Amino acid sequence: MAGTRTTLVVALLLVASFAAVVAPVGGAAAPSAATNTASTAQEDCSFPFSATDATGTEVTVEEAPESVVTLGPAAAQTMVEIGATSKVVASTQYASYLEGSEGWANVSGSGRTFVSVERVVAQQPDIVLAANIVSSDTVDRLRNAGITVYKFRSADSLDIVYDKVNVTGSLVGACEGASESVEWMQTEVDIVQRAAEGQESPKALYVFYGTTPGPNTYISDLVTTAGAENVVTNANLEYTQAGYARINPEVVANLTVEWLLLNDGQPEPRVPDSPAYQNTIAVQENQTVVLNSNYVSQPAPRSVYVMRNLSQAWFPDAYAEANATVRGEASMGTTATAGGTTATSTATDNGETDADTPTEESTGSDDGGSPGFGVVAALVAVLSLAGIARRT
Repeated sequence: MAGTRTTLVVALLLVASFAAVVAPVGGAAAPSAATNTASTAQEDCSFPFSATDATGTEVTVEEAPESVVTLGPAAAQTMVEIGATSKVVASTQYASYLEGSEGWANVSGSGRTFVSVERVVAQQPDIVLAANIVSSDTVDRLRNAGITVYKFRSADSLDIVYDKVNVTGSLVGACEGASESVEWMQTEVDIVQRAAEGQESPKALYVFYGTTPGPNTYISDLVTTAGAENVVTNANLEYTQAGYARINPEVVANLTVEWLLLNDGQPEPRVPDSPAYQNTIAVQENQTVVLNSNYVSQPAPRSVYVMRNLSQAWFPDAYAEANATVRGEASMGTTATAGGTTATSTATDNGETDADTPTEESTGSDDGGSPGFGVVAALVAVLSLAGIARRT
């Protein structure tokens, strides 16, 4: 019985932590990128500032906010990266890995509730930045309480993340920091794209709790931008509206998987113990990469660390050359590594070091966070875990 309760708790935490990648189930459809973001980044923040959010509401901020509540770790990470940490007064528990978060109030709800409206209202914030998974009901309740709420739409590409960073800067009065963050993100993208030029694309499969991202998803965009082929693109899977699919061993057995991409949010063993996986080139040649769950699942600035580490694993020499070319001779002392070890083998990415000097460990993973890549995928995982619970 205790095992059953533990499994279900893990499942519920999984659902809550898929907080930033897919559109919410139900509610208003997300508007186009043009209406969700500022058309161009503001050079100097000016107020009042208005932007239309994912609910179709034109949100106006009259003056630079002094207190911000982030409902979702991607928004919190973005606030840290654009230099606006001091403005954050509260966030959800899934942002606790961020530097400075120890001083933030926790507005997570109890049980299955992702956000406690009462806790948010108690903070009396100038603005709330809500992840796309936050329900329309929660947004309405906050707005009815007189609080300004901007709800982000789902992200299925890096371009949308750039827009989200810029809009966040405009909403909170940190435009310069937002522009600088987008600039260094684009530099990282430039490096990995140069490294991939003329290279044979490795065939990669990302799997998390038996679910994989399809071609029109944010995680797939990270993988392909780094130079790989997402092997499920033509696998004839049944994708959810959010673009994710359950992948069974029979499908894997018919794929050429040269690199297996995993998530440190899933406990060991991460590689499924079935012949289909064990016989892949990736497993046979120890070509697996364990990705930091905070970065791969949160469409925010640090997601570029995922691409950087993948590029270093796949094209170590080309990455070193591209890095030196883009950054200049100052970076020549950097050794391109796959998770801290030269060339191939197993890698993990944490990206918490300076972008010029990746020093990740060759095995294992670092701090946990919000695992996964979508609420629909989370629900699939929950159903799987619940099934296990019923059998224990």
